[in-house]
Amino acid sequence: MWLKRATRKLLKRDEMRVLIAEDDRRQADFVRQALVREGFIVDYAGNGKDALGLAVDHDYDVILLDVMMPNVDGISVLKKLREDGVKSAIMMVTCQAEENDKLAAFNNGADDYLVKPVMLSELIARIRALLRRTQGQPRQGRRPAALEYGCLKLDMMKREVECRGRPLELTKKEFELLEYFITHPGRVLSQSLIAQHIWNVDFDTETKVVEVHLAHLRAKLKKAGGREIVRNVYGCGYILDG
Repeated sequence: MWLKRATRKLLKRDEMRVLIAEDDRRQADFVRQALVREGFIVDYAGNGKDALGLAVDHDYDVILLDVMMPNVDGISVLKKLREDGVKSAIMMVTCQAEENDKLAAFNNGADDYLVKPVMLSELIARIRALLRRTQGQPRQGRRPAALEYGCLKLDMMKREVECRGRPLELTKKEFELLEYFITHPGRVLSQSLIAQHIWNVDFDTETKVVEVHLAHLRAKLKKAGGREIVRNVYGCGYILDG
């Protein structure tokens, strides 16, 4: 079963476009009806091949992606979409609950991971959280077109980074991590805080996904900038070094 029974009343929201990629049509229809009631525009794909076609052809705000699907599995769909430059927020909704499954999803570009059965109210809340991260909060003002810090310059529209005037190739998550540090200068950010902001989940202390992504980002920044730009504060977290 996809869903646990939820009693919380869901709130209305502005229209956004969602793709549900799930081979259980009955459960997908149940979720689709709930999302439509909330004001979302919802499309459906019953297998990985159809999900790929729809996600490439349409500009979805959020994609709900199962892992175990016919034709093409969800992780392969996720990887292909990110390789093709699809920027939609992608939430894996799956029965696969092992840490390795979660790591595979996040390492291939997933924005969130939810294990079935899920509470409908939690699913809506997670979707809203993804939209806040990817769309920004209107009351917080217009998002800057660029961010600069020391030798770094981030083009927020093109999602590109320069270090000392030269392009720096970062993955989607590495870009989001760097943006998070630059918008919180002088603050020590714990792994737990980073996980909540970037992945919208609480990780167990044994999970290495934050540490792995940070290690890759720090290595790239050090190589390009010639020094340690994101520094480890032992036992506390990480800080953008001025």
